[in-house]
Amino acid sequence: MPRPDEEARREAKQRITQLKTVRDQAHDEAEKAKQNADEEMWRAIAAELDAGNALQLDVVDATGFSRDHVLRRTKKYRNR
Repeated sequence: MPRPDEEARREAKQRITQLKTVRDQAHDEAEKAKQNADEEMWRAIAAELDAGNALQLDVVDATGFSRDHVLRRTKKYRNR
């Protein structure tokens, strides 16, 4: 296969750069959505705990996270 000329390479490089930009934006948006979902979940779990509707052990059983992890993630949302 013959080597591409300079113009073809330059155009291909521009297309590849655009592809990378689109990919990076998609990754950033996905990461933000993931962080928002985590925050929403932990805030809601803290509200359940504060309302007395569940024990920390119930959260551990329902989520599969350790008690320490549940404590650390809900601590900033708890009203004590």
